Amino acid sequence: MTMLVARAQLNFVTDLVARFERYDSTMRPVAEYQSQYIAIIALLRSVGHVFDKVDCADDQRRSWSTTRWREWKKAPIFREFIEPARNVLLKEFQGGLELQNSAFDTIAVVADPGVPDGFSHVAAFDSAKLRDAEGQPILVKIREALTFWDRCLREAEAELPEAATQ
Repeated sequence: MTMLVARAQLNFVTDLVARFERYDSTMRPVAEYQSQYIAIIALLRSVGHVFDKVDCADDQRRSWSTTRWREWKKAPIFREFIEPARNVLLKEFQGGLELQNSAFDTIAVVADPGVPDGFSHVAAFDSAKLRDAEGQPILVKIREALTFWDRCLREAEAELPEAATQ
């Protein structure tokens, strides 16, 4: 039995989030945390694209998907977080993890001959303290987005049972 491609993607994102949430007091390059965050935000938005374009390639599924997409896009978590967070990061390259964010402990600069500038910013990172520009906790929104996509995909799996076995 093969699952929806979008389900496999959501499972992958869930694993990424679990790693992102794990506090480790070891100082690591800030770029590692930034890339994790960007990947999570981008993949959260693309779950719907994968479902629509890959899992619903035939006419019957496409028709069902088109109708549901209209509803799914109206959900507050989609309109207020998933879509705009992806757009700001990927279309404007803004909204990433800023060095002054309270999620970073003391930031140090270390020599790093493996990067173009020859140095890296390193810090310990506590994602539980991560806040958006308005001061709201980001992990709450990320978890809500995971729950939203899980609910949408469960709906699709129930409505299109053959979708879970393709």
